Amino acid sequence: MQKDPLLQGTPQRDLLAERMKLLAGSQTSGMRNRARKLRSEGIHVVNFAAGELDQDTSSSIKDAARQAIDSGRTQYTDTLGINELRERVAHKITEKTGVTYLADEVGFTAGAKQALFNANFVVFQPGDEVIIPAPYWVTLPEQVRLTGATPVILPTVHNEFQIDVGELAQLITPKTRGIILNTPHNPTGVVYSARVLEQIARLVLQHDLICIFDECYDELVYSPAVHHNIVKLVPAMKARTILVGSLSKSYCLAGWRAGFFAAPKPVVKAIANLQSHIASNPCNLVQYAAVAALAPDNDAFVAGNRELLRAQRATALQLIDKIPGLPCVVPEGAFYLFPDVSSLFEKSFKGQRVENVDRLAELLLEHAHIAIVPGSAFGADHHIRISYAIPTEEIIAGLTRLGQFVQLLS
Repeated sequence: MQKDPLLQGTPQRDLLAERMKLLAGSQTSGMRNRARKLRSEGIHVVNFAAGELDQDTSSSIKDAARQAIDSGRTQYTDTLGINELRERVAHKITEKTGVTYLADEVGFTAGAKQALFNANFVVFQPGDEVIIPAPYWVTLPEQVRLTGATPVILPTVHNEFQIDVGELAQLITPKTRGIILNTPHNPTGVVYSARVLEQIARLVLQHDLICIFDECYDELVYSPAVHHNIVKLVPAMKARTILVGSLSKSYCLAGWRAGFFAAPKPVVKAIANLQSHIASNPCNLVQYAAVAALAPDNDAFVAGNRELLRAQRATALQLIDKIPGLPCVVPEGAFYLFPDVSSLFEKSFKGQRVENVDRLAELLLEHAHIAIVPGSAFGADHHIRISYAIPTEEIIAGLTRLGQFVQLLS
């Protein structure tokens, strides 16, 4: 008996929306997951792919979360967070910028990634162009594409990852709607200068653009370098800027998902409307923990994390400098090295050719048991990202293995 083709279950049309064909998964998450899988099999993998500190959350933050649980605070909250938290965030941003922000000009989100997505989604649309310096954090151009807008990439590799404002100006067209800036920078660790940010601010104001200013690593900068906020430098930028911050890095809250933003009131209202249809409110327990995190008694905790990272950076730089052919710009902030590994291309490891940075990452994971993120994820095909926010003994073990791997190439 012939089967009815309608009952075969084979879709006649694509199951997925067209926009999903443009979206790639996060390679940073992918490398972390592969490293964890090998570790579960008993293999000692040095995980340089992690984008988080290898430190526990402070006791005061954890106590605040426990108290919220014990107090039965399990109900919905306002979409952008409880008022006490929004006031704390507004106060923090006011202190940072020297420009007054009120509670209704900020919001709390499930990590800075959600804040960035919300910001992109409410201000960009099909037909818009959005300038993003490259290398870039892997998620930035993907989020722009999801809005239907087009990411326009500004190369910076030739300028030691610093923005050439003249080159940026040449990319501005009548379709340009905005620019996304990230400083201190992931993946390179560079910190943009006040002079460069002031020049960019003039372009934004001159062309009536929107600036999304991602400063998730602002508290992890190593003196004499100084982090500069674009609104503090040019107060008129408040009306054209969406500031995005995070508690994930400096407060060791990566898994808690604790991000925030500040923006002009129409943008805040639009984000509240959007978030109300996506996730209602961020986890209320995390909100109460975040209130505690932003209290002054956690300043010492953040400072301790920064000093630990400074020492780990020194160890990592000392070891990477000993490996021939891997030039590396000294990072001034965040916790990544981003060395150029192109000198290793076309060499071979035990008969296996290193065609490109992606193949190098595979070989390092398979044979040296080192998890790194290939620079192709960040729009830089000649580099790799190495996180030094891991125990010092792991940094030493991993970079020693990297050096040994390089020595075996022929």
